[in-house]
Amino acid sequence: MPLKAGLLALLALTTLLIAGCGGGDDAASTPPASATATSTASAAAASAPATVGAGQAETFKDTPFALNMDQPVPPDFRAAYQRRSLISVQFYKESQDPFYPQGLQPDVKVQRSMESLSRQYPTIEFFSYEITNPGAAETSEGLDRAQYGTLPAQLGVGITPYVVTLAPDGDQYVIDNLFQGYTPRAVLSQALFDLSATEVESNTSDVDVVIEQLELTDSGSGLEYISIANQSTQEVNLQGFSLRLLDPETGEVNPDSVGVQINEDVLIQPGESASVGRLPSVVDADGDRVEGVFEGGDALQLAPGDQLALIDSGGAVANTFTV
Repeated sequence: MPLKAGLLALLALTTLLIAGCGGGDDAASTPPASATATSTASAAAASAPATVGAGQAETFKDTPFALNMDQPVPPDFRAAYQRRSLISVQFYKESQDPFYPQGLQPDVKVQRSMESLSRQYPTIEFFSYEITNPGAAETSEGLDRAQYGTLPAQLGVGITPYVVTLAPDGDQYVIDNLFQGYTPRAVLSQALFDLSATEVESNTSDVDVVIEQLELTDSGSGLEYISIANQSTQEVNLQGFSLRLLDPETGEVNPDSVGVQINEDVLIQPGESASVGRLPSVVDADGDRVEGVFEGGDALQLAPGDQLALIDSGGAVANTFTV
């Protein structure tokens, strides 16, 4: 009996050791030890409450967010927030970080991914800021183009690249997804797809055009010409588009306000730009005569810091530009 009991104990011990080592075909189903940094960070974030700027690779639940508009923030971002648009914002740095793991150029990779993905989701308003360009203004209107003021501090930005998607929810906003550090394009694409599927009553156009340049008249208050780029994959006709001032308090457009109206065909091919002026003889920055004429440019009475909204033919905001 003692011998038999000893053999049984030895067999049991051997079975336990084999199971613990993951022998046989089970080894193929075991996750590899070299899990990605994103997976590791996600697992760590899952074990703790999701907080903005906590260094997680991705949020696991929506986090409330309220923009403090008493502090300097980019006027175009503020206007999109006030209109309750779907928003994606990224922060990056232009120089390579020598301390980043694996020697990657994560900012460049993520920035290129976001630039190409933005063309697939025209109902989302995209904002991108270089992390070394905060500006020194004390008000939002004092910020120059591309300066971000206190926005990264309010979003809790840590390392770059940093991408956050925001969606209106009731009487507030929520952070739908947040990524810090290198994030694969497929993950970013899924986050943007999920954001675009959010049902909101937004006044954002699904026509993907942007204001590239705006030139004022010699008097400094009227509009001489405007250059518009087509970032979509289809031809865009600017007939019926208009330019109107945004209300700085609400980020909305007063349809009865004085504005510019494009009443003739101005066709822009995908990836191309076109300029429209107050007179057919106007020459744009490239030395080319404008391709169309708008009406009402002299009556705008623009001032530095004013925001113009490019309105599509259906009355939705396609893009904004700060004078």
